[in-house]
Amino acid sequence: MVKKREERLHNQSGFTLLELTSVVAISMIVMMTAAPNMMNGIGNIRLRSSMTSLAGVLQNCRMLAVKKNFVMSTHFIATNYVDSTGVLAFVKKASDTSLVNASDSQVQLEEPVAQVTTLSGPGAPTIALDSSFLGFSVQSGDASFTPTGLPCAYSGGTCTNTGFAYYFHDKRPAPRTGWAGLSISPAGRLKKWYWNGSTWTD
Repeated sequence: MVKKREERLHNQSGFTLLELTSVVAISMIVMMTAAPNMMNGIGNIRLRSSMTSLAGVLQNCRMLAVKKNFVMSTHFIATNYVDSTGVLAFVKKASDTSLVNASDSQVQLEEPVAQVTTLSGPGAPTIALDSSFLGFSVQSGDASFTPTGLPCAYSGGTCTNTGFAYYFHDKRPAPRTGWAGLSISPAGRLKKWYWNGSTWTD
């Protein structure tokens, strides 16, 4: 009777310390292997979301130019937002030199996404979004749109039809830094680009 009770108690006992330690060790190894890939995936989603938001503001700039029959410009500024820094893109009439206000169409690309003018740093693309890659000459200044919806470089009341290209990257640990670009053809086609380590893909 006592022997049966002891067998029953033994069968109801929990994990041994060795079994528990093994499970914890295996779980930690899996987590250490998966965490970098998971962080990389989250970074890619954040970067693509930022480019989609930015493309939306540029499209809105074009629509406002056509609707209001004015040349409209999209401006980029580095800005602080609560406890982070980022890029603010906003739309104004091309001749309006005032700062951004609440009524302007705008989007905030928060840190860790930053705009850059040169391709340098960890994991930087080796191919530029230039005429040899895109097939048209590009500007890096503020993109404007005419009342007909064509992109142009605004200066002193005139707006010369041209294309544009912009670069962005995030601050993931090297060598996983994400790079993105956005191009506007002289015909007005917007395209988002992402660097895969060897070339730009859309």
